[in-house]
Amino acid sequence: MVILTYRNEDFTRLIQTIKLFWDPSRCDQQTKMELISIRRFTLQLQRFLFFAISLCVVFVAVFPLFQNTLPTGIWTMEGHEKLYRFVVIEQTIIVPCSAFFLACLDCMYLGFCTEIVIQFRILSQHLQKLKADGNSANEMKSCVSHHKLIIRFVKEFRQAFSLILLIEFAVDGPFICAELLAAFESQSFQNQARHVTLFVFLTIQLAFFCIPANHITNEAMAVADAAYFSNWYTEHIPLLKVPLMLMIQNSQNEITITAGDLVIINAGTVVNVLKVAWSTCSLVRGLRQN
Repeated sequence: MVILTYRNEDFTRLIQTIKLFWDPSRCDQQTKMELISIRRFTLQLQRFLFFAISLCVVFVAVFPLFQNTLPTGIWTMEGHEKLYRFVVIEQTIIVPCSAFFLACLDCMYLGFCTEIVIQFRILSQHLQKLKADGNSANEMKSCVSHHKLIIRFVKEFRQAFSLILLIEFAVDGPFICAELLAAFESQSFQNQARHVTLFVFLTIQLAFFCIPANHITNEAMAVADAAYFSNWYTEHIPLLKVPLMLMIQNSQNEITITAGDLVIINAGTVVNVLKVAWSTCSLVRGLRQN
């Protein structure tokens, strides 16, 4: 919440820039339906995230109260009933509120990523349909300007979420390892269910950040191919050769979303975290058995 408040102007600028984005109605009917389906699928993913959050709140925060245990499992000193009750009430309130706040942040991130992917898709189709004649010069200028707008938006988006992604990666990674190990080591079925639920939720949350970033990279690379096959070398648009070549070059330079300029966020990040979690769990269990 502190980071969101600190980056308030950046998020406001991103929302204002979205108003300048092209509408899917500029495309043909087939592409328009594909883009609408992408937005609908994004909405379904956001709803699924809220459902997963609610399920985790029930297992982690509410269910332990019936067993007279703390939601996060943190212990308190014996003989301090007032402290124990205070911690129970505090965790019961903070855990659900924090979970739903993170869900809202994840949904906002997913929405921004979806709009970036849609804009790259619209731009690619416009470039593919351009013809080598003088009438396409204005349309080509519009594509060049819109590509600059998208690139600037991606840079601001990456800057706004850089620290948030770093915190998410630094928190989710170790917790995924810890919850996987706790699920194997727990003797009670109820504790196993709680740890497995947390493990699945943390993995889904990390995937919500990594997979959309991977789609942004792929769609940005597709713009380079579309620009190259748009007859940019034709004599009808000599003044746009340099801007189009820069567009191709900028698109070929892989656009990546990073966490604090330290970790690249993509689909491979989730796979690597799960590999490390499984290896760590196997190593710790092997050492304990020996």
